[in-house]
Amino acid sequence: MATDSGSLTSSVRALAPELRRRQRADRFRTAMFLAPAALLAILFLYSPLAFIVHMSFTIGSSFLSPAGPQYTVDNYGLMLDQYLPNLLVTIQLATLAMLVDLVFGVPFAYLLVRKVRYRDVVRAVMVFPMFGALYVAFGLSFALLPGGLLDPVLRLLGIPNTALLFSLPAVVFAMSIFTFPFMVMNVGTALSNVDPTLEEAAACLGARPWQTATRVILPLTRAGIVAGALMVFGWSIGTFAEPLLLGSLNEQRSLAWTVYQNAVVENDYGIASAMGIVLLALAFVVTYFSLRYSRGALVE
Repeated sequence: MATDSGSLTSSVRALAPELRRRQRADRFRTAMFLAPAALLAILFLYSPLAFIVHMSFTIGSSFLSPAGPQYTVDNYGLMLDQYLPNLLVTIQLATLAMLVDLVFGVPFAYLLVRKVRYRDVVRAVMVFPMFGALYVAFGLSFALLPGGLLDPVLRLLGIPNTALLFSLPAVVFAMSIFTFPFMVMNVGTALSNVDPTLEEAAACLGARPWQTATRVILPLTRAGIVAGALMVFGWSIGTFAEPLLLGSLNEQRSLAWTVYQNAVVENDYGIASAMGIVLLALAFVVTYFSLRYSRGALVE
C-alpha cells in the first residue's frame, strides 16, 4: 500500500511541471486574445476620456495655448452655479422621453410579439427612426409648419402650429420617436422568452387581464423593461437636434447644445469638457442605481 502511495506521489510530482507549463500557456493565449481588445479600449476609450478629464481642469482655451494650459477647479463649481438649470433641463427631457416610451413601448411590444403576424416587417419599419435624430427632428418640424403634413389636423383641433412647433411636447415627442425602437426591441426580446402558456394558465385560474399583466408579464419582462429604459435615458441625455429644431429657449438649454456653444462658438474648452464629464457621470449613476434597484435584472 505504501509502495502504491509512493508511486502515485512520484507520478504527480513528475506531472506537476507539465501542468504548470500548460497553465502558463493557457494564460499566455488568453492574454494574446485579450490584448487587441485592451489596446483598442485604451486607445479609443480610456485615452480620450483621460484627455477630456485633463482638459476639464483648464481655463478657457488655454489648453491649446502656446504658453501652456492654465489649471483651475472652478469649471465644476461653475457647473453648479451657472449651468445647473441646463443639467436639470437635460434630465427633464430624458426622463419624459423615457416615460413616454415606457407607456407606449411596453404595450406595443406585447402586441408585436403576441398579436402581429408579420412582425419582421414591423421591426424593419421601426429601423427608420434609428437613422438619426436629426432626420426625425427635421421631418417633424416640417410636418408642424403651416401648410405641413399635420396642418389640417392642427386646424381641425384649433391648435396653432407655433404652439407645438417650439414647445416641450414637440421635443419630447421627437426624442420618443427616435428612441422608441430601443424600448420595443428590448421589451420584445424579453417577451419572446416568456411562455404564452403562463398567460393561459393565469386566465384559467381566474386572473383578470390586468392581473396577468402585473403579476405574470411585467415581472418576467423586468430585465427587458429596465434595459430599454436605461437605453432610452442614455441616448436622451445627449439630445442635440430635437431641442435645437423643435424646442423653445428653455429646451435649447440642454447640456449637449450648451457644450457645443461653449466649445465651438466660445472656444471655452475647459467648461465644455467639464460638462461632458458631468454627462458621463450622470449616465454612470443612472446605470448603477438601475442595476441596484432592479436586483441585477440586466445580468439575469
